[in-house]
Amino acid sequence: MLALQVFGGIAVVIGLALLVELWLKRGKAPRPLAERMRSGMKDRPDTEKPLGMEATDLESVEKAQKLNEISALKSMNVRFK
Repeated sequence: MLALQVFGGIAVVIGLALLVELWLKRGKAPRPLAERMRSGMKDRPDTEKPLGMEATDLESVEKAQKLNEISALKSMNVRFK
């Protein structure tokens, strides 16, 4: 009988806590997920990279682009027989 009263008391306390939380949050729109995640992130240089570019070596990409531009300019002057 005592265990039933204890479990009943715990259930009442949990129910009251849920009702108070619902009452406090009434009429408020939930914050968007992006805003909630941004508030927990630290501002560091590695967080400034675009998503999906974490493992890309941008210097080698720029070098390859420059070499392609140079080779394209050189190939414009080549005449095929």
